[in-house]
Amino acid sequence: MKNRFSLFICMLLLLAAIHGPRVCAQEVAKTATPAKSFAHPERIRYDGSCMTIDGKDLFIYSAAFHYFRCPEALWRDRFRQIKEAGFNTVETYVPWNWHERTMPSGVDDNSHFDFADVKRWLKMAQEEFGLYTIVRPGPFICAEYSGGGYPRWLAKFRPEVVTEEFWLRSADYRHIRWSQHWFDSVCKALADEQLTRKPAGEKGIILLQIENEYNHHDCNGKEELLKALYQSAKRNGMDIPIFTCLTEECRSSKDKELSQVFDSDNYYVGLSSAPDCAHRMANLKREQPDAPGFVTELQGGWFSLVTGRLSEDHYSDARHFKAVGLMSLLGGAGGINYYMFFGGTHFAGWGARGMTTSYDYNAAIRENGALGDKYFEAKAIGQFIRTFEPQLVRSTGGPCALEGGSKSLFGGMRVAKDGTRFVFLHNTDPKNPIHGKVRLLPGKEDRHAEPMYNINQHGEKVLITSTQTADTDLQRTEPIDVIYDLPALGCQVLVIPAGKEVGKGEWWPKEQMRPLRPSKVPAPIRIASAQKKEDAFGKADWKGLSRLASLSDLGVNDFRYSLYRTRVRLTSAQAADERFLLFNMFTRDIVSVTVNGKPAKRLFPDKADAQTWTTRDCFDRIRPDEYDNRFDVAGLLKSGENEIIAVYENLGHAHGYVPMEELAGVREAGLSITESALTHPLEWECAVDMAGVTLGWTAPQFVPEGWEEVTLDTTDKIPAKGNGIQPKAEPDGLFTWYRIEFELPAQKANEWIPWMARINASGNGYMWLNGHNIGRHWEAGPQREFFLPECWLHFGKGQKNVLVMGLRQTANGAQLKAMEIAPNREMAEIRKK
Repeated sequence: MKNRFSLFICMLLLLAAIHGPRVCAQEVAKTATPAKSFAHPERIRYDGSCMTIDGKDLFIYSAAFHYFRCPEALWRDRFRQIKEAGFNTVETYVPWNWHERTMPSGVDDNSHFDFADVKRWLKMAQEEFGLYTIVRPGPFICAEYSGGGYPRWLAKFRPEVVTEEFWLRSADYRHIRWSQHWFDSVCKALADEQLTRKPAGEKGIILLQIENEYNHHDCNGKEELLKALYQSAKRNGMDIPIFTCLTEECRSSKDKELSQVFDSDNYYVGLSSAPDCAHRMANLKREQPDAPGFVTELQGGWFSLVTGRLSEDHYSDARHFKAVGLMSLLGGAGGINYYMFFGGTHFAGWGARGMTTSYDYNAAIRENGALGDKYFEAKAIGQFIRTFEPQLVRSTGGPCALEGGSKSLFGGMRVAKDGTRFVFLHNTDPKNPIHGKVRLLPGKEDRHAEPMYNINQHGEKVLITSTQTADTDLQRTEPIDVIYDLPALGCQVLVIPAGKEVGKGEWWPKEQMRPLRPSKVPAPIRIASAQKKEDAFGKADWKGLSRLASLSDLGVNDFRYSLYRTRVRLTSAQAADERFLLFNMFTRDIVSVTVNGKPAKRLFPDKADAQTWTTRDCFDRIRPDEYDNRFDVAGLLKSGENEIIAVYENLGHAHGYVPMEELAGVREAGLSITESALTHPLEWECAVDMAGVTLGWTAPQFVPEGWEEVTLDTTDKIPAKGNGIQPKAEPDGLFTWYRIEFELPAQKANEWIPWMARINASGNGYMWLNGHNIGRHWEAGPQREFFLPECWLHFGKGQKNVLVMGLRQTANGAQLKAMEIAPNREMAEIRKK
């Protein structure tokens, strides 16, 4: 029996020797991830540790800065601040709707693209400030931005029937073709700005992203869209590395094309959850060992919503900012991009539906250009990275077990090839400091790990599936004892030089110098009076409107107030019986109405403030027989000629779900004998702008004649922020204009003072500073202070500034109660010119 068994084993071994290598090679060929290929490896390539550019290993330290959220005259200031903080890279989204505002005739019509501004932004970043750049053209960018980057007019081409619930972002061939229409143009336009097109040593675009956070969207066939975008990029000359973020289809893909796209992570975590960044980064590197661990969006703050809270009130403070950065490094990041590093402003209403005008984000560089506490933490981390970059980028390690430390202590170690040790320690307690002695056990798993979550754009916690294991490369590294002293939510790195004892280590990052403040700042300027006038509707630029025409059909794909008008002759019986006025909308926007000069009673929605209505029914498309704005016009109609005027408020283009796929404007409207069905459709005219815009009332040189002068409150304190605290007046019109004038003191050469308008008013609308649209005024709040860019202000005696407000009257009317033009004392700085 024994001999037979031995013979059997020998036969198996012989067969394995003959056939084994061939069988194994075949199996490997089936399952192996194709090797990464680089068009110009001598210029740019990457591996599992880092990117290598012009022969040098680099840690990509990147700052998010959107050119479309900042006046071009201020770009240079923002770039200077980013460069001085130690960043070597700057990142931006590239929104499709920003660059193709006119609806093309079809997918082959590329005549309406304009990329001039993004090209100027790239050149300034790269040539003036020596920064590498990263571009992310979507087509879906999210970004709390209008339509998530999709043009409003694209809904015109949405097929009646699609296989997926949502068409945009789907693998429907028509959506893919439109996405290629965008990518073909943007890639061709930006190809010459790639690093690979520049002489050695010069800066350029180093990374291109396709799609965005695709894991958060459910649809079939995601690979089809991703491959189409990849092919478009390659076809149009993009030969730099291509990546995406939170897109599992590209993470260790076996596809010959998608395998060339590396995936990255986005980290938005709770106040005490910075350790999740370390674990998730380690997990990313395990799942994708041939690409550097990159955090495309490392939380730099949070956005603010109408009726919500301002960014400055979000929990993500400077301590959190520092911790998520250092914990990402502990996990082995080869690059991080702080989102946002400079947030900016939604000028002219380009924020997504429901967003405030401010996109301050509580970012390191504030909306007005001031440097917040996060800036100096970023600068300290930048100094740490620059000092130890060669050792950090090819170090090994990660989170590890701790013995003897405080319960709230988390940490780990990374070891460089030259033996330099980096000990990361973080106090996860946001209220209490800790100190003591702890032993780190490299190579042993942190057994106190809890479930990990990412926070999505709705502020909801999304469970992240991730294994949490120790780095086996450090199993032979000796345990070390470290004495620590950490403030609440503090985070530090002990750098121990190669061959040195723990006691020879040095704590990093280092404290940074803060700017000096001017000893005296000008006083606020309280506005005592304003000029007021109701819109001159009759002088608007009226055009006949074809049936079922959207605003996109009229060439409007931005955000403004528009007018609809109809004149209808009625019999006495019709005037008595047709007591309802019904509007079927393309999307859930608002209209306010007068009938023969008198306001119509609103039935639905019950109030005209509408801000809390901006996200209503996000999953329900408006039916052709659904009337989303309804009015009772009993007693307002008369026998004979009647005039009905409606002010249309575009609440903004949603960046998710059904409203993202809808056009804007009034689809159909008319009178009815019932509130639920339209019995008397009417023919309408449309003026795409308010008469005040057409007549030039927003221009600083306009001379108002016949305007009423109104007195403003100059005694009560104007609230700096808050919801529902606007004045409450009775509506007395549809759309009301206010104009104020003011002078500012001359600027001192070495002083930088940011200015704002603090406003207490009811009504929704827009504001123009010296002719520039500085964004929306939402009466609901919480925003009451509005950034006045210094590049659009005039300083010095005799230099007039003009601020104009155009407000649609709500249930609270449109009353400008009080206003002051104020310097931000806390953010003023002494700056070298």
